[in-house]
Amino acid sequence: MTKDPLANTRLSHTDFMREAGCEGVEMIMWNVMRGALGENVEEVFRLYHIPVSATAYGAIILENK
Repeated sequence: MTKDPLANTRLSHTDFMREAGCEGVEMIMWNVMRGALGENVEEVFRLYHIPVSATAYGAIILENK
């Protein structure tokens, strides 16, 4: 998302699902968000958490440079 914003465009929906399950298609929304930013961004914050349940979650804050 930060260094190679077009990397996910080379993956199909099936690729996302294979790597991350049916929720992996959520990456399409992340791609749309990334497309709203400029080419050069700075990662300000990143969080990835796996609670006791089976569902993990992540957050990332990017700012235009």
